[in-house]
Amino acid sequence: MSNNPSTRTNCLFATILLLLLFLSGEIIAQSKTGTISGEVRDAVTKQPLPGANIMIEGTKIGSACDESGYFAIKNVAPGRYTIRASMIGYLSSVITELNINPNRNHSINFELNSAAMEIEEVNVTADYFAKPEDNPVSFRTISPDEIRRSPGSAEDIFRVMQSLPGVATAGAKSAQLIVRGGSSDENLTLLDGIEVYNPIHFARTGESMGVISIVNPALLQKVDFLTGGFPVKYGDKMSSVFDMSLRDGNKEVFNTDANLNIAGFGVMLDGPLFENSNMILSLRRGFFDLITSTLKRPVAPSYYDAVGKITYDLDNKNKISLVGFYYIDQIERTGTEKEETSNWNRYDYLTRDDYGAAFGINWRSLISDNAFTLTTLSYTSNGWNTLQGTETEPSLMGEDIRENELSLKSELNYKLSTKFNLKIGGQLKSINSDNESWTPADTTRKGTIIPANTILYQPDATTKAALFMQSSFRIFDPLIVTAGLRYDYFALTSENNFSPRISLSYNITDKTIFNLAYGKYYQSPASYQIAPDERNLFLKSSYAIHYIAGIEQRLNHDTKASIEIYHKELSNLFVDPDSSNLLLNTGSGYAQGIEFAIQKKFTEGFVGSASYSYSISKRRDYESLALYDFEHDRPHILNLLFGLEVGAGWQIGAKFQYASGNPYTPVTGVTEIDNIFYVIDGEKNSARYPDYHKLDIRIDKQFIFESWSFSLYLDLWNVYNRDNVSSYSFKADTNGELTSTPRYDLGITPILGFTAKF
Repeated sequence: MSNNPSTRTNCLFATILLLLLFLSGEIIAQSKTGTISGEVRDAVTKQPLPGANIMIEGTKIGSACDESGYFAIKNVAPGRYTIRASMIGYLSSVITELNINPNRNHSINFELNSAAMEIEEVNVTADYFAKPEDNPVSFRTISPDEIRRSPGSAEDIFRVMQSLPGVATAGAKSAQLIVRGGSSDENLTLLDGIEVYNPIHFARTGESMGVISIVNPALLQKVDFLTGGFPVKYGDKMSSVFDMSLRDGNKEVFNTDANLNIAGFGVMLDGPLFENSNMILSLRRGFFDLITSTLKRPVAPSYYDAVGKITYDLDNKNKISLVGFYYIDQIERTGTEKEETSNWNRYDYLTRDDYGAAFGINWRSLISDNAFTLTTLSYTSNGWNTLQGTETEPSLMGEDIRENELSLKSELNYKLSTKFNLKIGGQLKSINSDNESWTPADTTRKGTIIPANTILYQPDATTKAALFMQSSFRIFDPLIVTAGLRYDYFALTSENNFSPRISLSYNITDKTIFNLAYGKYYQSPASYQIAPDERNLFLKSSYAIHYIAGIEQRLNHDTKASIEIYHKELSNLFVDPDSSNLLLNTGSGYAQGIEFAIQKKFTEGFVGSASYSYSISKRRDYESLALYDFEHDRPHILNLLFGLEVGAGWQIGAKFQYASGNPYTPVTGVTEIDNIFYVIDGEKNSARYPDYHKLDIRIDKQFIFESWSFSLYLDLWNVYNRDNVSSYSFKADTNGELTSTPRYDLGITPILGFTAKF
């Protein structure tokens, strides 16, 4: 028993969780009030802003920043507040819905943008919807509180994003993001500058499944989500960027959270370490396997994750942070457990481990009053292994896949004048991968014989390199233009790619903004795509060209409406021509659509948003063939969301989602080969599943005690128990009769969670 990896992992996580809880009980001080602290910096140069004013709106309580841009507001009564940061010459910034709990420090940071003109209305409209100059289109920032109270998400960041414009839900069983008709593997995910290859538990590269994020949302300072037209510092992905920023641990007192939700049991600790340093750490363990084991039911998968950050201020100009994460997902099934796959009908033994880890160092240096550098050195390791067979022969088929990457990237940001910013950077990666898999001979459901196959792919370490340069400038005050060029080199396929990108933002009035963007985006083949056949080394990168135009209208200081149209031209897509392991670059297609959205930030006890998207996503495998609907084509998507504070610590929220059904390839008949009946597929993706829709409701209640607080929520998914079809299983029986069995998404599902804050 002691040699079992799962047992060792259980013991390690249990020991650390108990240690953190013990430490939190020893180090917290008893107090009925809370503290707010943090930093205020220039959004472009990252310089501290001494003298900036921080006020709690509706009160006379506030503070001013010291020479390092740091502030602390102490003895704040428990409650929910709006915090405003302001300074002459800058647009003010607001953080809404900041919950103050007793005996805790609440760490928040502000980045203020320079005011192009001193007009009161401009300051007001910039409060709630500020964004970087080089991201004028398809950009949304999400705060931790928006994640926390979003119905139907169970406090998971990826499920929150599924209700944003241009994003299609993959169903309640999956947290994957389907952005503007693309695949989930076309999305770039970053955590404090470190690339995360599988950010969701049980979501292997190239698959569309996935349960829950590996990152505890309470760790996050913010999340920037770019669904298109992103600038040149982001590369090697075609659809979107999901950029998560971890918050620093606070510098005042130790905070401890204990929580339970869909992600499992967890403990989070943040606070000062030693002089000029702080830390934040989260540990979580899934609990479904414990429940099923206790009930003597088939054991559910188990999973764990750990994410942490240590920050140290070397001096007023230099700051380093150590960031790391680790996760492991484990499945073990034996005996007569039933699984809805053809393989499981023949193989009654399965073990599967998915894992990922990363460690990185970020160094931010303020090299002058108008310039700073950000350098990131990171090491990541990702992989999975599977054995499947019988109890007597457990390894009839299997795989052992691993990829390690060492990365160094750096960028220089230089504000040459009030009207001209320059960004220059580069990245170098060393990649080492192994891919070993083996399968026995098989016959597909259409009667095609697949011979036994073994893959052993162990190439020498290869490299990727990138350089980029970008400038943002104001031709005149209402007009901002950002132009950039990116160069990527991939040694394994001997590629050199250049990606020009440009965006324009024009303030028609102080409340109306017109935006344009164009860009080219390459995505190189992944090792799991190259590995099955040595001829795949001749693959070239796929690429997309984005065209985007939109208008934003500020309806109020806390409400914004927008319309955006986009067109993505896709080329060099990977195609499997004969169901073998050979891939070709013969695919092409396009995705285009229009998105309408209105968003109201949380003020005066109410928050809400509504969005509607109409889109088309088409692909073809060869230029000579007709276009077909891509598997993620969902023409109509509607999302309605609202939240209301009803007093006495109660909040309620609701979310309604509607989407057209995904395309699928229907079965049109049955054929007989050697006295065995097989199905006949119809035209590719020529049918659609029924439309998808559901209503989710969330109820929150917070209890505040003298020295701690307790929050409880009920997140009720699919309230009216809609049978949303996720797929059909087609089968020909021994008499040649064709049967179709629907597989459904989750029915009505209650999710209960709580958080205790000490």
